[in-house]
Amino acid sequence: MYMSSKHKRIFIIGHSGAGKGVLAEAVAKKLDWKYVNADFSLAPSIGKNAAEILGKEGDAKFQHCLSEILEHQTHQENIVVTTDDSIVCSERSRALLLKEFTVYLKVSLSVQLERIGHNRPLLPCANYKSFLNQLREERDALYEQSASFSLSSDNGDIEAHAQQIVDAFKSK
Repeated sequence: MYMSSKHKRIFIIGHSGAGKGVLAEAVAKKLDWKYVNADFSLAPSIGKNAAEILGKEGDAKFQHCLSEILEHQTHQENIVVTTDDSIVCSERSRALLLKEFTVYLKVSLSVQLERIGHNRPLLPCANYKSFLNQLREERDALYEQSASFSLSSDNGDIEAHAQQIVDAFKSK
């Protein structure tokens, strides 16, 4: 198990379809660490799914819950964590991510559309491409500001990307 970095965790952030989960699993395996999908932590943590939170309490409550989950993960060690796509929309979450080794996994719009198709839940509009472009305008700079390391996942080379992350992590 790898232990010599000053960081004890890796967070992987980015848009839906970037491949965060599959890459996090590969990184965790290389380090002999645990993979944690923080998206799945939401429902058990507060007893509601995202649709219920957004519908009843609004986005501020949703972001607060995501920040609470993120903060909880910062007390764990030897984990690789993927987060909700909107994690960077909260100033508190961005501040937490800045203290960690955080990877921004980039994906082009064309690859993103190819990977996720039209099967995503909670889409608030009919024009999916326009919706994704809007999210990019809102979040790309926030992802960049929150990350210690960035790379593009467009070519889909999970092993090479995982090794790049491990190498960058070990050098910090």
